[in-house]
Order: sequence, then structure tokens, then C-alpha cells
Amino acid sequence: MTSAADVYMRYNAAENAHDLDALEALVAPGLVVQVNGRVGVSSSEEDREAMHRLFSTYPDYRRVVEDIVDAGDRVTVRWRMLGRGEGGTPPLNVPGCSVVTARYGQLAEAFLYYDGEPLDRVLNGMKEHA
Repeated sequence: MTSAADVYMRYNAAENAHDLDALEALVAPGLVVQVNGRVGVSSSEEDREAMHRLFSTYPDYRRVVEDIVDAGDRVTVRWRMLGRGEGGTPPLNVPGCSVVTARYGQLAEAFLYYDGEPLDRVLNGMKEHA
């Protein structure tokens, strides 16, 4: 059985490689993500769009895993999102924490907690253009 930590770390590697196809393969079609207690993403398609927006806004975007606690089908990860802003976009330096559940080798549910205005602007801009 693949642990949630293994799935998350593969997702993080694909994220840092900006590989949208690999990311999508690691996300369950019905993925549900809550961001700071509110529904943020409710499908693999929305996750792909959010990541595409981050990659477009921050061409050097990456997420650094700072700590990880593996609990089988659930993992808790402390991370930091980083990227230089271009064209007046503020730099991204957002610490956060995720509690993620994986099922059948895919991320199925995630709770993200962070405080970062630049990231909020990117993600909220996605909803405005939907």
C-alpha cells in the first residue's frame, strides 16, 4: 500500500517540475480541498487550473517541504511556497501546513492552512476568471 506521504511527495515533485499531467494523475477526480476552512478546490480540474495559474504567475514557483508526519493514509506536511514575482507581481514566500488524505495512490482530500496575500490574489483571480 502506498502511503499518503509517498503520494504527497510525488505530487510535490511534479509540482516543482511544473508537470501538470503528472499532477493531475496524482489527484482523485473528486478531490476536495479546504483552504483556511473554506472550500477552495472541488475537482482535479480545478486543482490543475490553480497550479497552472501559479506556474504562469511565478515561472520559478516551487514548494519546499519543511516537515512531514506520515500516518498511513493521512499525512501532515509543513511547507513553504516560493517564487519571484515578475512584472510587479509581489514575490511568493508563503509558509503553510496541509493535512492530506490519499486513497488508491491519489490525493483525495486536503486541508491547507496558510497566511499569504500574494497566493490569495493568484487563487482568487482564478475564481474571477472562471
